[in-house]
Amino acid sequence: MKFKKLALVAAIAAAPMAAMAMEPMQDEALSAVTGQDGISIGLQTNLTAGLKIHDTDGAAGVTGVTANGAGAIVIDGFSITRAATTDTIDITIDADDGGTGGAFLNVGVSLPNNLTIALGGLNVADSGRTAAGGTWSTSATVSAGSAATPVPLINLGTMTLGATTLNIQLGNEPQGNMIALDTTISGGINISGFAINDANSGGALSTDLQIIDNGGTALSVNTGIDITTAGLVIGLGGIGDATNGLDVRMANLNVGGAGDIGDVELVGLNLTGNLVISGK
Repeated sequence: MKFKKLALVAAIAAAPMAAMAMEPMQDEALSAVTGQDGISIGLQTNLTAGLKIHDTDGAAGVTGVTANGAGAIVIDGFSITRAATTDTIDITIDADDGGTGGAFLNVGVSLPNNLTIALGGLNVADSGRTAAGGTWSTSATVSAGSAATPVPLINLGTMTLGATTLNIQLGNEPQGNMIALDTTISGGINISGFAINDANSGGALSTDLQIIDNGGTALSVNTGIDITTAGLVIGLGGIGDATNGLDVRMANLNVGGAGDIGDVELVGLNLTGNLVISGK
């Protein structure tokens, strides 16, 4: 498998559910059990995790590679932390017959203000996995060759989100997308400590990022996410002000580790089309 595109998106949706039943239960019947229509879940928890993506056949035909083998993309240090222990990630779940459009499951997710997401580091490493199976990654099978740890590529930094809502529909999708985001992120998206490392040469490009509506103080998001036969499709046209696009502010831009270049702005950036993520 080769990767056509690797995209890291500031959007985390969680919808944990557990249900056991001997026969289908209508929403009205469910209310008699739960005391309300549908199900409401309030998550008062923080989260930490790591992620390893295995490219089981490596990169054949690449200049300088005489014998390709399985590699792994390793993301470590990922965490989600609430600003206060009383903050809640709210999830509401409803089932609907959908009328003539067909039944669907509706999952609404509300994220609290000032949710901190540590995106961790993006690394590359050896993998114990192969097309035939192989060993799942451990500290012994995922390493940087003779080194004890993966090779660091990008420090993804820490992102702070304002209050955010999204709606997920499974089954039929009367809203038009599997995941619909129609919200305003107060304060925009802020990423601190972002850096791209040159492992061979030892230098790095680093900056702190802010993404907001053009001339504004928040980020408008009105877009959809779907899983199609082509892959994961993320609409780009609804990110930022509908007319004037968005501003990307890069503070303390540093290249190579010497003095800062300064602060850089991309003003009125308009995005169109879709981002498609798939295997190859």
